[in-house]
Amino acid sequence: MCWSEKFCYVVPANLGCVLVGIVNFLLSLFALSISVAYFIVETNESHDDLVSAQSVHFARLLGVKLNLASVRIILSIVIIIAVSWMLFSLILVAGVIKNKPSLILCYFSFGIIITIICQLSALLFLVASCWIPALVLFLLSLLHIHVLVVVHTVYELMLRGKDFSFQQHRDDEDPLADCFDEDSSRI
Repeated sequence: MCWSEKFCYVVPANLGCVLVGIVNFLLSLFALSISVAYFIVETNESHDDLVSAQSVHFARLLGVKLNLASVRIILSIVIIIAVSWMLFSLILVAGVIKNKPSLILCYFSFGIIITIICQLSALLFLVASCWIPALVLFLLSLLHIHVLVVVHTVYELMLRGKDFSFQQHRDDEDPLADCFDEDSSRI
């Protein structure tokens, strides 16, 4: 396993995991709000024919043939995944801040499940000859695998005793203290 303590070679791993948790929370909140709004508009009886025609048209642009019942089922699944994604993103942030490896492992397990779902969805799109959504899902799952490697690295380093807490203890040495001491004789 890679033991780099950096996320994308720049950000420290603990801060990177917190940023991943916050970005995942915001993405899941966006997916949840779009899905709920679309679901509410979709179930409105007064515009049922117009909206269903728009959904079918959007699905045809992607190369998928869907009816109204399939759209509602897919939206329900997306809502369930978005709510659980929000929950596990908060668990990741809490795990890094409180220095609890078990919470980070919980997010890691959920991330593996999400990656498998993305890969299976990409394969189903390929079977239906929908190349663009399959390629997008495949690339997103590859990006998520990189994120999971960093999350697992933080988990392993926590198990080995690395303290990723954000509070500085009295015993800790400040690495920048030498740079900002008041002795100007070195200048």
